[in-house]
Amino acid sequence: MPLTDDQKRRMLPSKHRQREIEKQSDENDRFHALLDKLEDVTTNGRLKDMAFHFTDTKQVVKSNLIAGIARGVGLTIGVALFVSILLAILNLFEPLPIIGEWLANLANIIEANR
Repeated sequence: MPLTDDQKRRMLPSKHRQREIEKQSDENDRFHALLDKLEDVTTNGRLKDMAFHFTDTKQVVKSNLIAGIARGVGLTIGVALFVSILLAILNLFEPLPIIGEWLANLANIIEANR
């Protein structure tokens, strides 16, 4: 497909195109070098993690126990906040006839089980 007149007019001279190509090539080389460094860092990090898990079992048990406790506490607090916000929002709908009766029954059930 031939070039249009507008494309011909905007076409850079060859020396400028060569500079652009060299610039892109340099950027690509820097990107590949950075990508190689990133790969090395992540690989070394995984190796350190694997070595940690196979060398000191007490430390592994301790770190996993702390992580499990933190997850459990976070989950409990998160669920409590979510349910309390949900109930506060649902209390706003109490004046509605059908929803209000259902929510009143739900609130009574919750209070009875406390």
